[in-house]
Amino acid sequence: MKFIQMAFVDGKEKAFTTSYDDGVLQDQRLIDLMNTYEIKGTFNLNADFLGRVERAWIDGFDTDVSTVRSEEINKVYCDHEIASHAFTHMKLTSVDKAVISYQIVEDRKKLERYTSRIVNGFAYPFGVYDDEVVRVLNNTGIQYARTVDNTKQFSIPVDFLRWNPTCHHDEKALMKLAEDFCEKVDLFGEPWLFYLWGHAYEFDQKKNWNVIEELFSYLAKYKRNIWFATNGEIVSYVKAYRQLQFSIDGSLAYNPTALDIWIKVDGITKRIPSGGCMCITPGKLCEGGNKE
Repeated sequence: MKFIQMAFVDGKEKAFTTSYDDGVLQDQRLIDLMNTYEIKGTFNLNADFLGRVERAWIDGFDTDVSTVRSEEINKVYCDHEIASHAFTHMKLTSVDKAVISYQIVEDRKKLERYTSRIVNGFAYPFGVYDDEVVRVLNNTGIQYARTVDNTKQFSIPVDFLRWNPTCHHDEKALMKLAEDFCEKVDLFGEPWLFYLWGHAYEFDQKKNWNVIEELFSYLAKYKRNIWFATNGEIVSYVKAYRQLQFSIDGSLAYNPTALDIWIKVDGITKRIPSGGCMCITPGKLCEGGNKE
């Protein structure tokens, strides 16, 4: 046996996720498109701004930034994930850790009350953060946090509290990235993750809803090979994979988690069931186990 590598759900080698900020009314149109093409994603909300009716001048555009009402959240974001974006969208590097904690905890508390869901994801307001902000996030139970530092790559982060996305939807090379993601494979067989982010109101600003529909339509053609998941689903799965335990000779794998995990062993896909211990060496009869 030479290689053991992670695969995504059902043995898929690729995953796609989205992350959209601020809880604006335009999210509904975006979600309608996502549902049409069976795309899943995460929406980052500021609890103090819910139900706001407002226009703002953003990036040279007179923009409707009105937001979803608290009582509408579960209906609007049904089948998608809700995450935090700080209670009042405050720049967290400009305040002390007490205020950072308040911004995160208060947002989580309100969103969890409105939705009856656990909220443990985050997107940094204005994309800014430092080590102190990351430490506070970790101490308040946040499992992952998205930056705005676009990588134009498909790698899985080592540190999910500094999760750099692949690109914003305004990326000029968006469809080229999508084509590479769908049609190419990693030289060493590693799984790929495409992470898209933005604000739904930006499609109204530039009148380019066709951009996101073109992307979703293209990706949907490859749905047999792509796991479409929320940010939180990807984090839970990758963290579960990282908890797999292997025998010293690599012939056995034990999955102590509540999720089924897929791996590739020398290119052969295997499912390690939740709580299961199995022989993963191709063609070998493991003592006390079955030949795989």
